[in-house]
Amino acid sequence: MYALTLLLCSTLTNAINAQEVKLKETTVLVDDKPAFSFDKKNLNNEFHLYKLNTQEELVVLQQQHIGSETSAVNDYKKLIFAKQNIVIESKVLRPRNWKFLIQLLLTEKVLDVSGSIDEKNLERFAGKYDEKITPRK
Repeated sequence: MYALTLLLCSTLTNAINAQEVKLKETTVLVDDKPAFSFDKKNLNNEFHLYKLNTQEELVVLQQQHIGSETSAVNDYKKLIFAKQNIVIESKVLRPRNWKFLIQLLLTEKVLDVSGSIDEKNLERFAGKYDEKITPRK
């Protein structure tokens, strides 16, 4: 009974804290307020997220294709935080869309709606999701 109560409270807390993310034209709306600008490139295989109404890039999200099949099992998502020199490669995040990834970054407090990146939370996030799929220097 206690476990069920704890699970219910946890679920409600997450639902209350969850911010609604929408993509509209070239703007990311968080709780119906403009928060970021974005640009999709490379046939929607790249999503560039910027501080609102600027060209200051926060993160590049990429769908990486391995082989000739478009739904290959080996495909993965790559998140590039160039300013922080952090790259995250994840098969777990592969099926997720851009909106979900932005929501995840907000929920994990890697990113806030003003466009600030919390480096400690980013390092924790990388530790959680980076599968180091490709060799790195």
